[in-house]
Amino acid sequence: MSVVQRWPDGRQCSVTVTVNFDGESVEQSVLPGQPLWGRYSYGRYGAQAGIGRLLDAFARHGVRATFFVPGWDVERYPHVMERIAAAGHELAGHGYAHENFSALPPEGQREVLGRSEAAFERAFGARPAGWRAPEGLMSLETRAILAERGYRYDSSYNDDDLPYLAPDGGGHLVELPVFWSSSDRNYYTLYRRSSVVAAGLIEDFRAMYAVGGLCTLILHPRGDYGSGRAERVRAVDALLQAIRETPRVWLATCGEVADWALDPTSTGD
Repeated sequence: MSVVQRWPDGRQCSVTVTVNFDGESVEQSVLPGQPLWGRYSYGRYGAQAGIGRLLDAFARHGVRATFFVPGWDVERYPHVMERIAAAGHELAGHGYAHENFSALPPEGQREVLGRSEAAFERAFGARPAGWRAPEGLMSLETRAILAERGYRYDSSYNDDDLPYLAPDGGGHLVELPVFWSSSDRNYYTLYRRSSVVAAGLIEDFRAMYAVGGLCTLILHPRGDYGSGRAERVRAVDALLQAIRETPRVWLATCGEVADWALDPTSTGD
């Protein structure tokens, strides 16, 4: 059951801009330890070029985003992680090397989460408070495992328009639902132009605004299905401009929305 009845301070809807970093960890999940060439270098493009374009776009529009980063990429690109953190963005977990959590037994999930958390502690001095399943794949036990490990929110399910307390989260794990139509990946997998992508994402945002829901946008810096290329970042600019020009939008990080869902009497600031 959704826990948000209205957004703080009379706002009409909330928007979270999220980034699935999905660097070379994606390729490592299928080609562990092998040289990355040709089409297998798209994750490297995102880490070396695409991420900078997204960060610059967020700075232009005054947006604080939530980055879901696999632990492997945290270790591989410490200078990129430093830049993300220095810009004031939130960093959250996304597995270690893009594992399929639906195929892992509970102890295997705990092992992967522990490895990712250790990478975060070394890089940022703290464990992540939020998590998103790689490819959205989880088992029935995953959210309970996240709760037992102290996570405040998950953002993997597609089952509501508003945040809710996960019934398997011990009363302190918030689910921040997503819809894959609000992801750039679905468009760029089909090689759409940025004008088409911008129109589609803006349409999704405006529909969620009309019903007063949570619009969780999902971007990627990758070179294949991401927004990090020079032509594609134009769609990000158009989308963020449309959001900024719309009144009564609460543009927040996932952690801020989760805190609000856990305590709706707070201001949401």
